[in-house]
Amino acid sequence: MKKVFIVKVYFILFFLLFAINSQAQESMMSEISYPYLEKLIATAKANYPQVKIKREQVTIAENNYKQAKETWWDAFSLSYVYSPQTTFAVAAGGGLTSFISGYQFSISYNLGNLLGKRYSIRNAKENLTVSQLEQDSYNLNIELEVKKRYFTYLQQMAVMKLRTKASHDAESIFNQVKHQFENANETIDNYNRASLAYSENTQIKLDAETNFLIAKSSLEEILGQKLEDIK
Repeated sequence: MKKVFIVKVYFILFFLLFAINSQAQESMMSEISYPYLEKLIATAKANYPQVKIKREQVTIAENNYKQAKETWWDAFSLSYVYSPQTTFAVAAGGGLTSFISGYQFSISYNLGNLLGKRYSIRNAKENLTVSQLEQDSYNLNIELEVKKRYFTYLQQMAVMKLRTKASHDAESIFNQVKHQFENANETIDNYNRASLAYSENTQIKLDAETNFLIAKSSLEEILGQKLEDIK
């Protein structure tokens, strides 16, 4: 009866190993928090260097556009002449026609420069539009990447929990078989099987822990801070 019981337990353990991925998927669904996910996305947008670069590029494009609009006046030039004394203008034949005194102003413009400014301003505006579109596109990409890493993190957490439980079960069985074997109530073959199952489950648990830590580090890398600091 004891051997039959042990064989049944082995069967359950192996079934867990084959079904663990689907179980992990079901288990992680209850762990998803969309309000918390939104906080993670906001944190990534605030901290991730590439997001900051896109934001600065938009600012630069805005400044260039403003500067380009102000250069309209570069095509025009204003000049003046100051004459402190009265100046008489004498017409042909010696007749006095007019006199000018004080300041004299004149405005001139460069037609080629004026037309060129139009295209410069248009290009600056289009560069601003492109920068804004690139920022919007990158924000969408960063949202998708945070979601992927968050879901992977939850998946690896669920897998780690199941692997840990399976390892504990294997350890419990091994301890029982070992105790019975030491009391001459169990065969060497069953002892070896229990020992092998325990070792394999321990290694699988360690692999799951490693994958979980990698997933957590990957998520924190894009967030720019530790998960524990985001409440």
